Amino acid sequence: MMVKNVLIIGDDDRDRLGELNFVAKKFSDNVDAIIFTDKREIEIDANKVYGINDLPCNSVESILPIAEKYDLILTNGVVGSYLGGILTLKLNAACVFGVTDIDYEKFIFSHIAYGDKAVIEYQPLRLPLVLVLKERYFEQLVPERVVEVEHLDVKKDYVEVVGEEKFEKEVDLSKAKVVVGGGRGIGSKEGFAILERLAKLLGGVVGGSRAAVDNGWISYQRQIGQSGAMLTADLYFAFGISGASQHLAGIKNVKCVVAVNRDEEAPIFKRARYGIVADWKEFALALIKELEGGDA
Repeated sequence: MMVKNVLIIGDDDRDRLGELNFVAKKFSDNVDAIIFTDKREIEIDANKVYGINDLPCNSVESILPIAEKYDLILTNGVVGSYLGGILTLKLNAACVFGVTDIDYEKFIFSHIAYGDKAVIEYQPLRLPLVLVLKERYFEQLVPERVVEVEHLDVKKDYVEVVGEEKFEKEVDLSKAKVVVGGGRGIGSKEGFAILERLAKLLGGVVGGSRAAVDNGWISYQRQIGQSGAMLTADLYFAFGISGASQHLAGIKNVKCVVAVNRDEEAPIFKRARYGIVADWKEFALALIKELEGGDA
């Protein structure tokens, strides 16, 4: 199916925008964008960039006259979650949500389901098409130019911001190159102090499974899995983690997984490049001793 032009709709987060830009250029060189930002210039490989300094819920009527001119609309993140369905309905378009892979030649779009146990493939039969991409599943395009932003007016018909409070992220697991993860098998908050020592020696950060978060051993910001962080690490140590499907979905894009678990039947071993059947604490302390060159 021939796509003549593409409209990117997203926020000005560099990573999310880079993924949208990469996919857009795979379909067409005729790319424009609507970005939720207050910036006057944006780094993007697009011909025309419109800006909206407001909330998505207030922007629909401003976006529609522009969006209806395009064959393909690409979005992701919170913006995509809110606008994807609305634009599909308003434009009478085809739509695929949660896209994790694309066959550009066959025009087939994949979506993982059931905790990464199944892949569903969709082949839209007509245009226009709205695609809502799942974050961190595509390469990022690094633009070589800066485009001036033409800001659009919006009507504040639905929601008005009366206050704003920003929270600093404890850590961004999705960008870490080395992650040391702990699960239910760690057994206590004190056990995670050992993982912190190991992570520091490896130049990495500590994460955990949902069970570890639910037990209060580690903060929610450090949860790995479908409802937490999606890792793209080069190296991931999984200590005392059985490997539930939701957790395995979160480490899908890790290059090398090292699993340490006493249960040789643990599902995590199917994903691991190196599987070690051992007590997690004994192995971790031995590794710390080796890295420190002394007593653990």
